[in-house]
Amino acid sequence: MLGARGYMDRQRRAGLFFVLPAVAYFTCVFLVPLAESVLGSFYRTQPGGATQFVGTRLYVKVLTDPTFWHTVRNTVTLLLMSVPLTAVVALAVALGLHRLVSLRWRSVWTAMYFLPFSVSLVADGVLNHLLAAVGLPPFKWLQSFDLVLPSLALINVWARLGFDTLVFLAALQAIPGEYYEAASIDGASRWQTFGRVTLPLLNPQIVMVAILEIIFNFKVFDTVYATTQGGPAGASQTVIMLLYDTAFKFFRLGDASVIAVFVFASLLLLTLLQWRLFRRQVEY
Repeated sequence: MLGARGYMDRQRRAGLFFVLPAVAYFTCVFLVPLAESVLGSFYRTQPGGATQFVGTRLYVKVLTDPTFWHTVRNTVTLLLMSVPLTAVVALAVALGLHRLVSLRWRSVWTAMYFLPFSVSLVADGVLNHLLAAVGLPPFKWLQSFDLVLPSLALINVWARLGFDTLVFLAALQAIPGEYYEAASIDGASRWQTFGRVTLPLLNPQIVMVAILEIIFNFKVFDTVYATTQGGPAGASQTVIMLLYDTAFKFFRLGDASVIAVFVFASLLLLTLLQWRLFRRQVEY
């Protein structure tokens, strides 16, 4: 008994030793900045770098600012456009790749979804060229109030499609073939098999992809910064863009800390709600 207990203790110590680098990295990169943001949200930065404790006044200032809620609305709109489309298209592509018998062609088609991100950034020029070829006027995809958010959503779908496809493809390949054989023997159609076998067994991956896509789209910055920088006239400015401008253009670090705390709290709440509502165990 003592020997087994000593062996288990050594295993725990070895496991702790191996996870320490990851824990240290997570602490330095995420937990420490989070704590500094929470602390900084109660201080106003004075000219010259001095700070003044102001309590919750910065929260009241930011959370009653119409510009802040405008960026929240833009972010949520972009998220609602991007996340469902990305998940559905990625699942459809993964199902198509899974049906390919040849591993060589499957690898080729999978690699095609990891093209450089720069292809997305010039997609509006390609589309305008095609429109001109059929005699239609070009669209100002990233300069139009009505088209800028849908255009950015399509860029986000392209940027994330390869990763999500790979997740779904790996999950599909891990489903035992016996389930499909049993469904075929029971006379289930292709759609019945998909709805009653494939989708339930993909539930963990669907939840994971949805959570990751919500986090990515809520924190999207580089795509917007590289294409529109929040324009035209703030029509595509997101919460993270506002945070960046507040902190590094206007040097209102206290206000930026409040926005950072809001982003963290929102993502935590969305993740917990989604995990609670959609995660379920599937047994056959």
